[in-house]
Amino acid sequence: MDIDYEVKRMTKTLETSEFYERFSNFDLVQGYCKQCPRYDTNYSCSPLDINIREYILDYDFIDITVTQLFFKIEDYEKDYTKEELNEVLNSSYYQERKKTVDEIVEREKTFNHAESITGPCNHCVADCKNKYDECIHPEIRRFSLASLGMDSKKILKDLFDIELLPIEGQLPKYLNNLSSLLYSLDEK
Repeated sequence: MDIDYEVKRMTKTLETSEFYERFSNFDLVQGYCKQCPRYDTNYSCSPLDINIREYILDYDFIDITVTQLFFKIEDYEKDYTKEELNEVLNSSYYQERKKTVDEIVEREKTFNHAESITGPCNHCVADCKNKYDECIHPEIRRFSLASLGMDSKKILKDLFDIELLPIEGQLPKYLNNLSSLLYSLDEK
C-alpha cells in the first residue's frame, strides 16, 4: 500500500547522568514491557541481566533522535483492516525507522567507546532466550530504551514537546520512533 508522508528528524544531546536521572522510570516502563509478547524471550528485551545505571553511565553523552512521520488527514482518518494498517506501517514507519537506525549504527563506528540503543534485537530468532543459554551475538545485540527502563513518553514530551499517540486500530496523525547513541568523546 502506497502512502504519502512527511518525515522530520530531531536530535538532542544530554550527558548520560542527566539522561538517567530525568528519564529512568524502571517500574513504570517494565509494567508496559510485561504486556509485550517478547517479554523475557529475547536477550535484548526485558528483563535484562545488566546493571542498567552502570551501563548508561559508562558513557559520557547520549544523542536521542526522534523520527516523526506525519500523514495526510485523509490517510489517518481512514478505517483500515488490521492487514492494511500493518501494510501502511511496513511501507512507512518501519522503513524510516530502519534508515534512522542505520545512520546511528554507522555513527557508532566513529567512536572508540559507543553503543546504539536501537533494539529490540532481531539478529537471530525472536525467542532466543528459549533457544540459547546466552546471547550468541553480544557484539551486535542492541537494547531498546524501554528495556533499559527509560520513559519514552516523558522523553518525547520533555525534550521534543511531542505527545505520544498510540496506534489503536487506526493510523494516528503522526508516529514517532526514538533511537539513541551512547558515546564518549574519544572519536576514532
